[in-house]
Amino acid sequence: MRSSSGLYVSKLDHVRAIAAFLVYCWHFVHVHVPFDLVPAFLPLSLLEEGHIGVALFMTLSGYLFAKIIDGRPLDLRRFYKNRFLRLVPLLAVVLAYWAARGDMGLQALLKGFFLPVWHSGAWSVAVELHFYALFPAILWLQRGNRTGALVALFMASIVMRFGVWAATGNVQDLSYWTIGGCIDLFVAGMLWHELAKRDAIRRHAGKLLATALAAIVIGWHQFNLAGGFWGTTHSPLWIVIPTLQGLALGAAIVGYEFSNVKLPQRIDHGLAKIGEVSYSIYLLHFIFYPTIVKQLTHAGFDMASFPVALSFAILVFPLMVAIACVSYHLIEKPFLRLRQSYERRPEPTAASAPQPRPSLT
Repeated sequence: MRSSSGLYVSKLDHVRAIAAFLVYCWHFVHVHVPFDLVPAFLPLSLLEEGHIGVALFMTLSGYLFAKIIDGRPLDLRRFYKNRFLRLVPLLAVVLAYWAARGDMGLQALLKGFFLPVWHSGAWSVAVELHFYALFPAILWLQRGNRTGALVALFMASIVMRFGVWAATGNVQDLSYWTIGGCIDLFVAGMLWHELAKRDAIRRHAGKLLATALAAIVIGWHQFNLAGGFWGTTHSPLWIVIPTLQGLALGAAIVGYEFSNVKLPQRIDHGLAKIGEVSYSIYLLHFIFYPTIVKQLTHAGFDMASFPVALSFAILVFPLMVAIACVSYHLIEKPFLRLRQSYERRPEPTAASAPQPRPSLT
């Protein structure tokens, strides 16, 4: 999807597509598959613990905003207007659907702006809204030393989570469901934007990509072996998991963008299209996948088997993409056309201001 600044890199839409697919598989597979299953093949841990896709979305958001603004002055009014036009129309439709079903009352709808109670994936949209509220302050802190300020934010965030874990013995809820942990993902994306300006990073982007992918796959597999999301509820690992995720995912994003990896044109366009409609995939798949899995179960398929469930998840994904395309064109795109660049234009100086014409009388 092209930003309001006109910036477009198809590879970043590829990243969105991967993030949407990971989250979709995570939910589709685990309708019946036990959460304590560890796949025999190491790379499948990314699908077994596919909630990493949420972290990828957030890291990419931080990276993109830093890339688009890159030190230029920010028009806050237009920034928040654009964010409203990007997120709220589809979010409002989805929240209205869950409210009409009786799954969310007025109290939950209001609390969802501050607490992770919005149904399904909508809670993470609220976390993104919290990041937008903090974003101008983060940009202000970056004045003079952008990289140093971001590293300081990391350290403060880790110390805060350590304090919560020491006091309560549980920091997973804070780290995963709230801006208290997710802030590291956004900041990691911003930090990697700064690092990507260095020639050494761009020259060795291919190696960076390979290293980051290896770290993500192996690290996430080890996390899965340690119990995964549901088996590490009280683990102190969650003090640093957001930070480690953000740094590894940010490295993969930068490595992929600046590497020489080029996909065939059809695959490039196809992935870019999935990335373009990824927001609709993310919010709408919660409405459809339980019914699809239920029908497959009634048809006699063993949806409690990981290989069977994953196979059907892959086979059904194109249907989800088609639904998302309709949603994108009917709900999202009309509002996206209303966005404007949120770079603040400099005020005209006396020298550049138009001069009055001399009087002829």
